[in-house]
Amino acid sequence: SVPSPLAPGAYVVHYPGEPIFTAGQVDRGAGLEGLAEDGGGDALAAAISDNDGVSAAVGFAITSNTGKPGPALPGDAYEFTFTASSGDRLSFATMFVQSNDLFFATPPEGISFWNEAGEVLDGDITSQIMLWDAGTEVNETPGVGPNQAPRQSAAGEGEQELSAINLVADGFTYPDTNTVIKVTITSSK
Repeated sequence: SVPSPLAPGAYVVHYPGEPIFTAGQVDRGAGLEGLAEDGGGDALAAAISDNDGVSAAVGFAITSNTGKPGPALPGDAYEFTFTASSGDRLSFATMFVQSNDLFFATPPEGISFWNEAGEVLDGDITSQIMLWDAGTEVNETPGVGPNQAPRQSAAGEGEQELSAINLVADGFTYPDTNTVIKVTITSSK
């Protein structure tokens, strides 16, 4: 019942691999923890920009409705433009703000820009976005936990968890992904 903005995040255009995280393994210490706990994708983008197969790694923060950096409140959007080559994939992550360390993201391997018939991806891809638990901080009741970004006394506050990254399954109730985030790709073909 508490509105949850999305925090600035990061996107990566890459060739095979899992540039942001690997499910079932602990955070790599390359900026995902900061994104998942406190928002912001610049550190993550900078840390992975030189990885093999990465053609673009960019933090995003400007909302299209305001033209200013900040959280995307209900009705706001982040928009970004990129170029992809055959075989490239898209990975991105953005913080679910009313949580301790949850983030919306593509599967670890990203989303292919081309389908099996060789057609360019175009349209709503929200069904491929999932809510992940970074495993870096013990989860508290969503929207009221004292160590969640809107209420914490300082960045990084909260009891450390040190678990593997997995789809969220902590016993709390979360909104369906498609009620919080919508992701659309518009191809210039």
